[in-house]
Amino acid sequence: MIATELSPDGSQLVFVNETSKDELTWAQHYGRAASGSCATLSDVFVRGDHYSLVAMITIDGYLAAEVVEGSYDGDSFYAYIADKLSNMNPFPAEQSILVLDNCCIHHNEDLTDLVRTAGM
Repeated sequence: MIATELSPDGSQLVFVNETSKDELTWAQHYGRAASGSCATLSDVFVRGDHYSLVAMITIDGYLAAEVVEGSYDGDSFYAYIADKLSNMNPFPAEQSILVLDNCCIHHNEDLTDLVRTAGM
């Protein structure tokens, strides 16, 4: 990729990220205590529904979002990307660079091949 092919306004970038929500999302998992003491954390044990959200985001807003009950794994994330690639364009057009973080479900050779075959 040549730097002159990159748009300075960020219009080529499509960010994809996932998050989740359950009854414990608000709870703190860490605390502070005086030196030599242990922090005590108490919380009510709640077992409830767990939802995950994945979204494609550009500088102009959301391209696609999806909520599922449970969590995304490598296969479900691949299926999401495969389904939503139609919202993107071949490089160097707008919305042609897929940006992912280092989450383990993103480390998938089939996903890399899918995106490269689509010209992104």
